[in-house]
Amino acid sequence: MVASALLMAEETRSHVVATTGDTARSDYSQYLTPYQTAHLAASMLSDADGGRLRCLDLGAGTGILSVALAERYGGRVDVDCVELDPELARICDGELSQLEIPHRVAVGDALIVPIGPGYDRVILNPPYRKMAAGDVRQAGLPARSPNLYSAFMMVALCALAPGGECVAIVPRSWTNGQYFQQFRAWALSTCSFDAMHVYGSRTEIFSDTNVLQETMLVRFSKRPQAPTVRVSESQVKDGEPVVREYPFDELVDTGGDLAVRVTPAGRGPLDGMATLKASGLCASTGKVVDFRSRDVLRRDYEPGLNRLIYAWNFTSEGYTHPVDSYKPQWIDCSSERFAKQLIPAGSYVVVKRFSSKEESRRVKAHVLDLGEPQTLENHLNYVHAGTPRKTVPLDPALARGLELWLSSSEVDAWFRARSGSTQVNASDLNAMPVPSARQLIELGGRWLLGLTQEEVDGLCRSVLP
Repeated sequence: MVASALLMAEETRSHVVATTGDTARSDYSQYLTPYQTAHLAASMLSDADGGRLRCLDLGAGTGILSVALAERYGGRVDVDCVELDPELARICDGELSQLEIPHRVAVGDALIVPIGPGYDRVILNPPYRKMAAGDVRQAGLPARSPNLYSAFMMVALCALAPGGECVAIVPRSWTNGQYFQQFRAWALSTCSFDAMHVYGSRTEIFSDTNVLQETMLVRFSKRPQAPTVRVSESQVKDGEPVVREYPFDELVDTGGDLAVRVTPAGRGPLDGMATLKASGLCASTGKVVDFRSRDVLRRDYEPGLNRLIYAWNFTSEGYTHPVDSYKPQWIDCSSERFAKQLIPAGSYVVVKRFSSKEESRRVKAHVLDLGEPQTLENHLNYVHAGTPRKTVPLDPALARGLELWLSSSEVDAWFRARSGSTQVNASDLNAMPVPSARQLIELGGRWLLGLTQEEVDGLCRSVLP
């Protein structure tokens, strides 16, 4: 049962959420932690002996995570809190003082405020916002950070004493993809990746602040890597988590890009398959960024124009162009700059870059047969037989086989275990396991428009070992 102090802290948090405007929340990237999540985060930390614990709460908000720490360890904590918003820092100070929790509150940016090492426990729900490569705060980090939350995590891990532990409430996006690869490499070489908790719904944690990130809790410790990782999952906010332990090297791709999965590799029907990239195929991203190309976009067709193909040109019924849209469907590629953005005539498989966890299939693939060169907008990926610098069309039968394969339930399950974001990036596609070219061509010979999911899965199972 959650203790009374944490419920009191929840009343303060709920009041702040209800009285804070969207502009202020956006300015500070404030997504204050509900008490259920604060309780779970603190419970993921190890027991401690009878001594006092030196603790750090980064981006402390109203202090609810510090309260959860005090409840977890029977008040045997001394907490340093760092909070950027002066009003929230005042509320945090008052909350912890009222509960007689020994603490200090520093008002400032956690990426700039001096924070020394030596903390036994660090807990944080950091802000989520892109961090520019040129941000001056990057210089103080041990690895490049594409987002504020991974920067906060690096500060947190650097603050740990030997044997110290950190629990962070963060998006799952750090677990895969090239943007966070430097962060993963640093974190996994610096600390032990001990545990994670994943949620069944993107809206489960921050339902009162409209956060649609797929969020997780993750625990690291300042010690050599443990042989196993504890993985828990809940499907409803107040339900009992399902807990399993897996070998570290079955959850982390130690031979590749260090992607972290929520279910283990090496136990499924895709074992042993080559990746798309190793098979001689290449996934690239559409070259046209429409808002940077307004001068050459056209709403009505004129001789000499090329098609600009968007994600919404593809539906379950196939490919249609043009379609009624609020954006132009034609582009003038007569200049050298835009001529380079044309995709040669031929067959491809396009994959929509954005999909959510709640959709029936994360990887949405479609065959595209071009009779003449056209352009693809940046929200589409496309698979071809060339290199990142040179696009070469696919064999038409192979393209159809690949579309079936990428639309299978097996690939969907593989991707859901690996991906923690709403994007299907070219790097994700290049890392996907695929059958041989011969098997894909064989599948392509059985392709039909409008196959049911059961029919697609049956065809794809026929090429599995």
